[in-house]
Amino acid sequence: MKLSVRLFPAILVFALFVVPPQSRAMDGNEVLAKVDALISAPQDGTSKAVMILIDKDGSQKERRLRLWTRYFKDKDDWSLTKFIYPPELRDMGFLSLADDKMYLYMPAFDRVRRIASHARKESFAGSDLSNDDLSTGKYTDHYSARIQEETGTEYVLELIRKPGSNRIYPKVIAWVNKQEFYILKMELFDESQEVWKTYQAENKKIQGYWTPTEIQMKDVRKDHQTILRVEDVKFDIGLAEDIFSDRNLKRKVKDE
Repeated sequence: MKLSVRLFPAILVFALFVVPPQSRAMDGNEVLAKVDALISAPQDGTSKAVMILIDKDGSQKERRLRLWTRYFKDKDDWSLTKFIYPPELRDMGFLSLADDKMYLYMPAFDRVRRIASHARKESFAGSDLSNDDLSTGKYTDHYSARIQEETGTEYVLELIRKPGSNRIYPKVIAWVNKQEFYILKMELFDESQEVWKTYQAENKKIQGYWTPTEIQMKDVRKDHQTILRVEDVKFDIGLAEDIFSDRNLKRKVKDE
């Protein structure tokens, strides 16, 4: 009997310090923070993209773009988008900086204009992407998240817009890969709590970073969709800060 009493504390110590404890399940905000961290994992990057606009009758229009991005762990990312095709859109540009500062350059008028809050819903160059969709703020800065459902491979998050945020979607349902934390698809809601747009993405690992290489954005109300195919992706190339400036926004795109 004395031996059993003496052994009990030793067994308890072994259980507490040697046997690993059950891992704590993440909550929705922690999952969303992982999504943000994945998106902003590189230092910077460049890419090209083909944008295809598909009307409800099946007719298509094509645009081609170049993109530059600088990523930050502790603040909003920066991005620059310039059109290279068709000719009537060539050199048109969009610049997104920290703190929701967004600028549009129209070559026909040779001027840069700041995107006002009321213009965030406007279509970007006739696509199903809005000016707001091109903003680079972190999800966690604008949304609170809860896990609506969890499967063996996915988290289904319900994102609710935070008070004071100017994001155009008050609610988002996002399907997140459970292992890598990239977004697979989303339903984007309007102020009437109806699905406004849907988003789907194919993700591939490039230079060690999970990257959306094909995005489909559909406006449910208009029955119109945009496909964005991302090509020639390069990460960690050391982009200069002055690339993300009003002055550079007005520069002509070089042929490559």
